[in-house]
Amino acid sequence: MARIVKAPDDRRREILDTAMDLFAEKGLEGVSMRDIARRMGTAPGLVYHYFDSKRKLLDEAMERYVEECTEGLVNLLRSTDLGFREKVDALYDDIGDERLQRHSDFFHRQGNEGFHRQLSLRLCEHVQPHMAAALEQARRSEGLIVRDPETLASFLLHGHIGILSAHGDADAQTVARLREYAHVLIDSQTERPEG
Repeated sequence: MARIVKAPDDRRREILDTAMDLFAEKGLEGVSMRDIARRMGTAPGLVYHYFDSKRKLLDEAMERYVEECTEGLVNLLRSTDLGFREKVDALYDDIGDERLQRHSDFFHRQGNEGFHRQLSLRLCEHVQPHMAAALEQARRSEGLIVRDPETLASFLLHGHIGILSAHGDADAQTVARLREYAHVLIDSQTERPEG
C-alpha cells in the first residue's frame, strides 16, 4: 500500500472526523485508537502520533466543534449592521439549524448526556465575550445603557441551555417563548437615553 502524505492539519482533522463518526456509531467506550486507524486505513501509530489518548482527541474535537458551531454567531455579534436586539433575534433564528449539528449524533447519543452538557457549557463560554462585546458596541453605537453587561451576556447565553437540552430538538413554540423572555430581560436591564 502506498503511503499517503497529508499536511499535519489535514491529517489531524481527518483523525478527529473519523473518531467522531465512530463515537457516534459505537459510543466513546466502544471505540479504540486502533478502530480509528482501521477506519482511516492507516497504522495506529499515526493516530497516537497526533493524540496520545481518546480523551485528548475528544477534547480537541469538542473545541473545534465549538468554534465551528459558533463561527456564524460570533461573526453576527461582531457585525455593525444590526442593532443588539436584531442580533439576539438572529441567535434564536439559528436555534436548531441543521448546519450547526455535524456531530449531533454523538452529542445526543443516549449515554452521552455528560458530553452534551459539557458541549453546551463550552458553547456558552466561547460566545459570552462576544455577546458582552456586542453589548458594549450597542452602548457606543445605539446609546444603550446596560446595567451589568457581563451578567446580561452570561444569562442570555446560559439561561436557555437547560430548557433547550431538556426539550432535545426545540420546537418553534419553545424558541418563540425563549426569544420573548430574552427581550423581557434585555428591556429590564437596559435603558435608552432620553432625548
